Amino acid sequence: MTGKIYIFECSSSTYMDCMEKSLFGSNKPWPLEIKQGDYCLLHHYEIGGLLGLWRATSDGGKNIVPKIWGGKFPYQVRIQLSIPKAIEVPRSLLAELGADPSVGRFDPCLDVASTARILQHFGVVPE
Repeated sequence: MTGKIYIFECSSSTYMDCMEKSLFGSNKPWPLEIKQGDYCLLHHYEIGGLLGLWRATSDGGKNIVPKIWGGKFPYQVRIQLSIPKAIEVPRSLLAELGADPSVGRFDPCLDVASTARILQHFGVVPE
């Protein structure tokens, strides 16, 4: 299967920039591993929800949009929705995968089994 799922985080103050610029970012360099076509989810940690599903339209890079977010999140990737609209991953599915978005952070990359299960939920057939 090609295409991993990477999980970015946002707050209420950064969410709109992510959507308007079709860009996710991090202050840590792990987004440099992202390849065009990989999948992305967005953990809105203030509401405790995991939203999806986006696909990377670029490889991960540094300062793709240099001044966004005051320069705090320089490791970035361009994204686009891969389903008609962003929806929340059900908490029951997250529980199956051993994750609880209301209590903390996620690892930035899901394992193969979790990736397959999330893609199945969104009706995406892995390539």
